[in-house]
Amino acid sequence: MKQLYYSIQTLLRGRSSYIIKIVSLTMGLCVGIILFARIAFELSFDTYYKDPGRLCAMEMYYTINDETKKADYVMAPYPRILAETFPEDIESFTVVREWYQARTLFNGSVRFTPKMILADSLFFSTMGIELISGEEKELITPNILFLSEEFAGKVFGNENPVGKILMYNKEIPMTVKGVYANTPENSTLQHEVVISFATGIYHHWTSYMYNGDDSYKGFVRLRSQGNIDHINPYVHSRVIEKYFPMILEKDAKIDLNYQVKPIRELYIGFDEVRRMVIIMSVLAFALLFITAMNYVLISVSSLPQRAKAIGVHKCSGASSGSILSMFMWETGIIICVSLLAFALIIFNFKDPIEDMVAAHLSSLFSWQTIWLPALMVLLLFLLAGLLPGYLLASIPVTQVFRCYTEKKGKWKQPLLFIQFAGVAFIFGLMCVVLLQYDHLVNKDLGYNPQRVAIVYHRFADAEAARDNIRHLPIVEQVATSGNSPISGYGGNPVCSENGTPLFTSRLNVVDLEYTGMMNIPIKAGKLIDAPDQVLVNEEFVRRMKWTNESALGKIPHESGGPYGTIVGVMADFPVYSFYEPQQPVLFVGQRSLFGCFHVRLKEPFEENLRELNRRVGELFPTEDVMFESLPQAITDRYQSAKRFRDATILSSVAIFLITLMGLFGYTNDEVRRRSKEIAIRKVNGAEASNVLALLCKGITWIAIPSVLIGLLLSYFVGQKWLDQFSEQIPLNPVMYIIIAIFLLALIVSGVILRTWQIANENPVRSIKSE
Repeated sequence: MKQLYYSIQTLLRGRSSYIIKIVSLTMGLCVGIILFARIAFELSFDTYYKDPGRLCAMEMYYTINDETKKADYVMAPYPRILAETFPEDIESFTVVREWYQARTLFNGSVRFTPKMILADSLFFSTMGIELISGEEKELITPNILFLSEEFAGKVFGNENPVGKILMYNKEIPMTVKGVYANTPENSTLQHEVVISFATGIYHHWTSYMYNGDDSYKGFVRLRSQGNIDHINPYVHSRVIEKYFPMILEKDAKIDLNYQVKPIRELYIGFDEVRRMVIIMSVLAFALLFITAMNYVLISVSSLPQRAKAIGVHKCSGASSGSILSMFMWETGIIICVSLLAFALIIFNFKDPIEDMVAAHLSSLFSWQTIWLPALMVLLLFLLAGLLPGYLLASIPVTQVFRCYTEKKGKWKQPLLFIQFAGVAFIFGLMCVVLLQYDHLVNKDLGYNPQRVAIVYHRFADAEAARDNIRHLPIVEQVATSGNSPISGYGGNPVCSENGTPLFTSRLNVVDLEYTGMMNIPIKAGKLIDAPDQVLVNEEFVRRMKWTNESALGKIPHESGGPYGTIVGVMADFPVYSFYEPQQPVLFVGQRSLFGCFHVRLKEPFEENLRELNRRVGELFPTEDVMFESLPQAITDRYQSAKRFRDATILSSVAIFLITLMGLFGYTNDEVRRRSKEIAIRKVNGAEASNVLALLCKGITWIAIPSVLIGLLLSYFVGQKWLDQFSEQIPLNPVMYIIIAIFLLALIVSGVILRTWQIANENPVRSIKSE
């Protein structure tokens, strides 16, 4: 324990330098641990199900004009068909629909908006979710639901919820038939309420089609993990050819296939998730490495002061192993203090941290995820402790009392090079993320969402509801459609006149006022003003190999017949968000009103939105109607980009401050090491500017190549991140030149700031100590 005692004594004697180490390590650990915990959280998705190795999700692969795409949605009958086709391999199946429309439940007058899904009667057994009470066979009955344990406690407290009645959307009484175990945050299928699939069929919310409405998720539980190889190679020949033979006609331009994939691979298999994990890993490792190198740099810079103390220990009989052990103890104590500081920061800034990582801290630091941050701390301990510790321990006793400082300057330059490159990398990436996020939330969408409030609701008397809302003094316009522009719309096939599928288009049914109210630009023709008129977008025209003008008057078909006559071509606009590639879109006009009400309000919008909800509550007291802001809903689509932006900014600030500490430590050591040289130069006539130029020159030659390498790396990583968006900013070389100049100016300014005093000091003060 002597090494621990000597380490504590050393720490107490050199408090100022160790405070700098603790502060830099705390910043690095704070951001690094959060990033590594989030990476582990992403990798732990869908592992909580019972025997998850046998649980598989269905994926749809469709080929259009030789371009193959995949989606994790299927048509409703196909999980059952797959199970019937491969009974020796599949134990059970379930079909699920995530429910994004009216999602309100009332317990008396108390309103709840839980996450809901529709599921069939094999849901719990197939997914491997524990049923705390009730029987899943109840899911064959309309108007029943199951609650998660946490949501049941929120609604009913300690009462038994089974048999209780909740009002769905203030309209439909639904009976609670059971309670199931909570769904953790690291699950791709999030839900607090499971409504029977039979309810959706009974109320015509959903359908059970073989050749359309690909809005469902399918899951199967295998009898054995190896059965997946008995299924996937034969799905096309035994399922698609039998149940969807029209796609195999010679002139068809679309092909379809289904595959099953282990559910643990589903989430991490998404391109955007893999891309984000890779980029966050690069960020986290960069931060870890820079933090460790900064610690090493500060430690190496202190070698001239510590060399004599090490020599004394060695003269007193200490071995190289003892010296290394002493330094490792010292590093361990500093890291433990930094971890305590990190814990205080986490405790005091819990809410903003949870908002940034989109997970509760209890999920972020669970037993499933804590291993990666712990590994990161261990790696940091080894890097920060072994490198300078080995260097200290290897100093020969014969050299520690003379000429040591002049021989060790080159150790610090590679470490400084790494830090400068890291700062350039993070700053370059931060600028890309900031500009792209600003581009996403401010780009012209191809329609006007400003001051628009939306709600999904089927009024008892839609005509009267529209007229009552329209006559409110705060309202400018009212129109309805089947879905909002951020819903993604439903997928419907577009066929040739003889019924051959050509491609899948996004379909929205709209009233006659909708396209004018949403200010949708028309590239050719006119807006819808009569029933059975059709608008298509430019992507639809391209898929049909028409021109905008030649599309007018054409009649697109689905499998059941014509949609109507095309009267106009719309400008392309994002369906759901800019994450998705541009889809073909088809609007069909009808006189009747539909379930998604769009209301354009007067200014001030936020105030009038609250007033609209108040007035609508008075007008329709027996119905649950709550309008939400369409602009805010659009912004919410880019929450993941916003969170990554915030994480990048936080990482940039941390790395910059850490590097600044390392730069100041390096500069102080250089000034101290070369103080006599500087004094002699001044005696011989050198000006302060000459001294500053001398000290800046060495730093500049390190900074220029390191900044260029860091920016080059940030360009490639930034482009990788941008690949998830269909709409991207251009990566302009001018931006990187400006960043390089800015960073080099900051580095030179930092050196000048720390060397200004010695450059203007009386040389006699340095020389007289000789």
